[in-house]
Amino acid sequence: MVILGIVAVLVAGAVMAGIVKGRKRRYLSLVCAVLSLAGVLTYADTGTVPEVYRIALWMNPVELSLRVDTLSVAFSLVVSLLFTLAFLYSGYMDIGRFYSLLLLDLAVVLLAIFSESVLFFYAFLEMSTIITYFLIIHRGTPPSLNAGFKYVLMNVGGAVLILLAIVVKGPPHAPILFVTGCLVKMGSIPFHVWVADAHPQAPTPVSAVLSGAMVKLGVYAVIRFAPVFSLDNSALVPFALLSMMGGVILALVQKDIKKILAYHTVSQVGIILLGIGLESELGYTGAILHMINHGVFKGLLFLSVGCVIFATGERNVQELGGLLSQMPLVGTACLVGCLSISGVFPFNGFVSKTLLFHAVPSGWMKGVLFLTCAGTVASFTKLFRHTFLGDVKRSSQPVPGFMKIPLVVLSGLCLGLGVFQGLGGYNVWTGSAVIECLLMIGTGLAIYGVAWKMKILFRIPEIELTVDKFYSQAGRSVRKIGIALDVLCARDINYYVAFMVVTILSFLFWTTL
Repeated sequence: MVILGIVAVLVAGAVMAGIVKGRKRRYLSLVCAVLSLAGVLTYADTGTVPEVYRIALWMNPVELSLRVDTLSVAFSLVVSLLFTLAFLYSGYMDIGRFYSLLLLDLAVVLLAIFSESVLFFYAFLEMSTIITYFLIIHRGTPPSLNAGFKYVLMNVGGAVLILLAIVVKGPPHAPILFVTGCLVKMGSIPFHVWVADAHPQAPTPVSAVLSGAMVKLGVYAVIRFAPVFSLDNSALVPFALLSMMGGVILALVQKDIKKILAYHTVSQVGIILLGIGLESELGYTGAILHMINHGVFKGLLFLSVGCVIFATGERNVQELGGLLSQMPLVGTACLVGCLSISGVFPFNGFVSKTLLFHAVPSGWMKGVLFLTCAGTVASFTKLFRHTFLGDVKRSSQPVPGFMKIPLVVLSGLCLGLGVFQGLGGYNVWTGSAVIECLLMIGTGLAIYGVAWKMKILFRIPEIELTVDKFYSQAGRSVRKIGIALDVLCARDINYYVAFMVVTILSFLFWTTL
């Protein structure tokens, strides 16, 4: 079975990457990633009928089932490509555990994607959470440690909810637990507080795969396992609308270029959720297509701004400017990413956003989607203009060639997918769609102009009561409860066993009521 061979190669590569040193480590990791991408490509001709491979484990009757269908193959291709390009981009990093962790992360993410059982999906998803935590805190600085702690706290909490949903199984509790856990995993508002810290603090290659691939594992779980929990997807619409608008507004006032992209992850996840929540064929198609397209253009954007940070050592967009003359290829790639995420013709974002726009019924909901897209235009006008245009404010060092190759590949994919999807079976290259796109661009530029005149583009609002403060206070409360319980503990193994038995029996009794 190809997928198990891929996992074996990645795990063996992770072990070897911790042993070999220097360039051999980077070459070994890149070769393993390329082999995994080639292995996934062998599934590209999968037909409409899914194939299920069952592997009997020694712990009978537990059985590992791997499902190969159009959805799992398409998503795994994007994930494998992003990880492969991340390895190529990471040539400036020379710490063994980084490559080992990234290889292991790719292995467990692929297993999660192909898992037919929600239990095994949960297990592999949690393995990925722990591995990603160590990638986020890779630098070991206080900000990265704080971001990693917030990431692992929130995501493990989301995992507990998913596990409880698996245990409970039936409605009404299981669907609520499951969807809440997935919303935490994907960073949807109001569970978004970890996104704005984890993405900026992680190394740039990790930010690219975290936003482009791993965040959307929560979305993938909703699409794949919603029928298992009898989930009413229309319940996702309020979270989708809140994430769409909230993410754009928060992105528009940021100064840190990686935080701008992080908040747009929240917004774009909201757009995908909206398509799923509409529960229509066109909505599902647009959501899945946008999930794939987002992986491509968001990976491109993170790697592009990573080149800017590498060359200048600066992340504050107010301290940048005029870099297009010094970094023409990076600037062009970033422009392609900005146009793609903004849904501008003829790039890939235009196709999926047009499908979703047509899937949304007329009324206020369509207006919210339009304003979200216009706000995206305004936000990325700000990012590109203040980073690459205007006067040169900071000198830059040359960007190595191995960091530019992924930009060329992803830029080509943004255009190529836009042409392929637009001229394929989706038929969105119409005059009315182009006019809608032009109206969106005009509105977005107007929003940028008004925000610039009112001087609110770089003014982060100070709100006394924020979601972040709420979670921080909750964390302090949990710590106090933990200290109180520590005082009460008898530190006797019999005590702990008895406590676990009573807790499990009480929970099972509650679920049967």
